[in-house]
Amino acid sequence: MMNAIATAIVLAIAGVLVAAMIYIVKLSAADSGKTSELRRFAEALFGGNAAGQEAAAEAEEPADARERLAASRESFSEPCPACGETVTQRDADCPGCGLRLV
Repeated sequence: MMNAIATAIVLAIAGVLVAAMIYIVKLSAADSGKTSELRRFAEALFGGNAAGQEAAAEAEEPADARERLAASRESFSEPCPACGETVTQRDADCPGCGLRLV
């Protein structure tokens, strides 16, 4: 009797997990503004490569927009928190270690 109850509980949990996965996939395939966010979430959750999509989204950003943003900031020069190399307001990434600067 206990085996049947345990089996039923395990099958119920497995069913809920499969239903959740199907729901997330359907949400990511739907036509909405959050499609890319949901796809990245689903790929990260299920072991996909979300870094490739982030790089593609970053490549879509025009270079001149990044330059204008850098020019609008106040100029500074300080050491990178990771490697200590000097970075300026023009650097989006550290030239020494590749750390993404905010």
